[in-house]
Amino acid sequence: MNAIHSLQRWLLKRVSQKDSAVLTSRSIYILPTKEGILFAIFVFILLAAAINFNNSLVFFSTFLMVGIGLISMHMTQQNLLDLKFSIGHVKPVFCFQNLSFPIVIGHSIKNLTDRQTTKYSIAIQFAHLQEEKYAQFFDLVANETTQLQLSISGTKRGTFDLPPLTISTRYPLGLFRAWTNIQLKNDAVIYPKPANKFTHKPQNGSSSNEQGVTGRGFDDFNGFKTYQTGESLSRIHWKAYAREQGLLTKVFTGGNNHEYWLDWSDLDNDTETRLSRLCRLIIEAESQGDRYGLILPSMTINIGQGQQHQHQCLKSLALYETNYV
Repeated sequence: MNAIHSLQRWLLKRVSQKDSAVLTSRSIYILPTKEGILFAIFVFILLAAAINFNNSLVFFSTFLMVGIGLISMHMTQQNLLDLKFSIGHVKPVFCFQNLSFPIVIGHSIKNLTDRQTTKYSIAIQFAHLQEEKYAQFFDLVANETTQLQLSISGTKRGTFDLPPLTISTRYPLGLFRAWTNIQLKNDAVIYPKPANKFTHKPQNGSSSNEQGVTGRGFDDFNGFKTYQTGESLSRIHWKAYAREQGLLTKVFTGGNNHEYWLDWSDLDNDTETRLSRLCRLIIEAESQGDRYGLILPSMTINIGQGQQHQHQCLKSLALYETNYV
């Protein structure tokens, strides 16, 4: 078992990140399982008995068992051959929350004459968790794709590199185990962990009073309008959407629409504490429907509002002073 783990560690050093991975015969490794070794020992015993007693029936049984073993080895490798793996969009999370990676699995067809076949009992798991209890199993029907969710905790802000994955199978008889290691690129972002609520007076932005009664305040309800991409989800009229009336957002009047800057220099403490506090202020500003901008030592994000604006601000905090800024 230690030899297998040592081999796996050596193989993982050869894995490189790719946007997608296609399993070829050169990338698939195969070894007999414990059951496969016992099967081979049994075949050798049969062969010795056949030679010793010169019994044609035992010879026939021996050759039959050898044929079964060879066909099983071929089918085990074929069960992984030409599978294609990629990752869909990964939803951003905050530090110490679980990232969910949508693994998209399909068939790779080199040309129109290639035949797609159904794949059975394939396991996928993180390479550092070799025990089978951590694996997810799936079948892949011919000419179709499937999607699995792999979760892992993000403990550090910034981008996240998904650890190498091990794809394996013991189909059909469990005599051999075929496997390969892949590592996929992704767009995962981990925001800083929001600080606990605290008192902070931000810098005033441009006055929203100048917008008059048709401004973007939230004192008095003034009807609905068609939803525009990036607007706060808290203002969507969900009941109208449930009645299949389309996406509508609530419009309010009044001069109570707060607009301000969240400035790095207005906060004290170390870098990570400042980032956590700014993260908390951005979340609160968005939940209150305020318009806000972000000032960091290396960049400035103009005043805005909505889910896209919030993501832009939180992402800038996540990537602050990393290699990806």
